[in-house]
Amino acid sequence: MRIKWYGHAAFLIETQGLRIILDPYRSPDSGGYEPIAEPADLVVVSHENDRYHSHLGQIVRPFEVVRALELPEGGEVVRGLRFEAVHVFETPERKPEDEVAIVHFRSEDLHVAFLGDLGHALNETEMAPIRGADVVLIAAGGPPTIDFPEIPALLDAIGAKVVVPMHYKTPKINLAIQPLERFLEVLPDDRVERIADSAFNVERRTLPASRTIYVLEHAR
Repeated sequence: MRIKWYGHAAFLIETQGLRIILDPYRSPDSGGYEPIAEPADLVVVSHENDRYHSHLGQIVRPFEVVRALELPEGGEVVRGLRFEAVHVFETPERKPEDEVAIVHFRSEDLHVAFLGDLGHALNETEMAPIRGADVVLIAAGGPPTIDFPEIPALLDAIGAKVVVPMHYKTPKINLAIQPLERFLEVLPDDRVERIADSAFNVERRTLPASRTIYVLEHAR
């Protein structure tokens, strides 16, 4: 499996011969990230926010769209992969208008959890489906997504060995969020791998022995 970070919350995951794009932003309206003008087999949207998370207009067609908030209980199989969603909220107040989703799926003997715009600690019902995930893609810029003091306990409960931060301040995003260093400060005992690239490969047999944060360069 190959994981590529475009910027903000947008990723490309290549697995089982598929190109899966997660949460594409709209360029240039999201800041300075360049358009994701690449083909995809599937585009997965954690929630509807055309500027930052669900813009389909710059991806090369044709592709299928998986809208996480519309997935049935138990998920749905699309192109041979079962995508499941956990309904959560962008803010601790859990207002209905702030509903977003965690998206997770299994491929190549790996369980991947994309936490999207999660903005609060998880209760047991919300945690159970992603406990034991191998790879977690997590917002690292603080409020309005999950606040820094809650991040260590969240990652401890999930138990992932591979953590990929996203959704943090860079010169190319026009949101009032925090830089990556704030995220790393609350996880001082975690190993940090700074990849001098926008992508890396992960396999079951090469998972690190302890939780490792993989810091990527944005591709766009």
